[in-house]
Amino acid sequence: MIHVINIENFIVFNIREHLQDGEIGETELNQLLSDFSCPINLDVERFLKRSTIEFTKKNQSVTYNVFSNNAVKVGYFSITIKPITVSADNFSNIMKRKNARVSEWNEETQMFGLSAYLIT
Repeated sequence: MIHVINIENFIVFNIREHLQDGEIGETELNQLLSDFSCPINLDVERFLKRSTIEFTKKNQSVTYNVFSNNAVKVGYFSITIKPITVSADNFSNIMKRKNARVSEWNEETQMFGLSAYLIT
């Protein structure tokens, strides 16, 4: 069963549910995603059209499509875990200890490696 969230004048659905349930096949989902345009940020458009289905199938991200109540696609958002590195150069000793609890310290590079949520 596919869950659709209706928030005031918008309908939000998770593409993973459509891929798993098969109600909208991958081909139809690709067609739906291909209509999206974002001339201001071509990386955002490219991610949705080229990567979001594969990332979803590999459990690397969760993508939601957003439609108006009259079925016009108004956008999407994806949530994924992104590895990041942070230089410790300007950290106080207290901040270094706090970061050490949630990250890995790389002695060679003098940087903390950790994971963060990336929302696109």
